[in-house]
Amino acid sequence: MQAPALVALRVTLLDSFERLLVRLDELCAMIRQDVNLPVWVSSAESEPSGSLDMRAKAVRIYRALWYEDDQDGRETLTCPGIVGIGQDTLAAACACNAAKDGFKAAVLALKMVDRVEAEAMMADLHRRQESVATAMRRMGAARLNLKQAYRHVPLLEQRPLKIGFTWSRQGRVIQRTSVAAARRLLEQRVETPQIRLELQRLAEMPGDETLARVRSVCPHLRANIVFAAADGGVRRRLMQTPLPILVPLRQGESLPDFVPVKPEPPLNPRLRRADVRIEDEPFLPSVRVHRYRLAYR
Repeated sequence: MQAPALVALRVTLLDSFERLLVRLDELCAMIRQDVNLPVWVSSAESEPSGSLDMRAKAVRIYRALWYEDDQDGRETLTCPGIVGIGQDTLAAACACNAAKDGFKAAVLALKMVDRVEAEAMMADLHRRQESVATAMRRMGAARLNLKQAYRHVPLLEQRPLKIGFTWSRQGRVIQRTSVAAARRLLEQRVETPQIRLELQRLAEMPGDETLARVRSVCPHLRANIVFAAADGGVRRRLMQTPLPILVPLRQGESLPDFVPVKPEPPLNPRLRRADVRIEDEPFLPSVRVHRYRLAYR
């Protein structure tokens, strides 16, 4: 890619991230100003629920764009909640979500450029935001979490009758694949003794055998939202809610009906199915590929 185009991408990336931070600051300031409206945010066992400032906690969660030092790279912070807001705050939330979309588009545009150049641009972003990054490191944060930066602040345009939170169960997605496809996945990795061992395993097996690639699906929080319909009935909406939901309220209005849930999914081990077709241990751990049991090959 030519130099002028690279400069334009860098400028767009930096400007879009700065715009995101500004819109997020504006939103959080307005949420704090809605202090007279009710709020509920789930509290962990380590948090004193009686004295917890739930509105302040919601603001902290919205502002969490950075990995914490001990946070797994695949994880994103989740917190159930319902935050009462005014109409001006709702407009600020829409503007914040639009800024998130702009930043995401700028980052995805880096796929058009060389990997080294893309990494240099992201490093430049961190340097330009050094004051932000330094402040976050003092709070135990390490680096920008793109998923947390991209995800929208959940919001509703009107107050519903009821919000029912549920944790989806952890599961996995199994995708059939071939020996050749598995080999390509391994060859894309940095060569290590483990990769060489797995390539050797592939070379020793039938080339037409079907394999299974397994991807774990983390638990996620969903909300079943019930609204009053114009005909006197109800209409429902299902949405993922990793962050507290913003709900517009008038002064004196209460939160919609809801049942509090914990900030972590309940421990509920699933029973093992009797018809499991793939082997328990991965055949190629580096790319999460399993063999089917002998009876299903």
